[in-house]
Amino acid sequence: MVIIKRQKLKAYILLESLVALALLATITILVLGEMDKSRHQMQDSLHQQEVLNVATMAVQTGQDDLVMNGVEVHITRRDGELYVYDGQKEVMHVKKN
Repeated sequence: MVIIKRQKLKAYILLESLVALALLATITILVLGEMDKSRHQMQDSLHQQEVLNVATMAVQTGQDDLVMNGVEVHITRRDGELYVYDGQKEVMHVKKN
């Protein structure tokens, strides 16, 4: 009878260990997922900042196209309006009153 009780005790310890391991794995996955999401948001923010910096340089120098630091900006001027494009995406539209 003593052997059965010891086996039950070992089984409970093993079960608790498996539950703790599953909980640790779940928490780790959640933390790593949020870190990856945060990193992507930071990359997007830095890219937008770089696009605006290059667009500012293009406007200040009077250029319509400027490629710098891997960012390609195209400036279009029409009827007192200024359009800034990052590739095919319109980033900014400024209208003069």
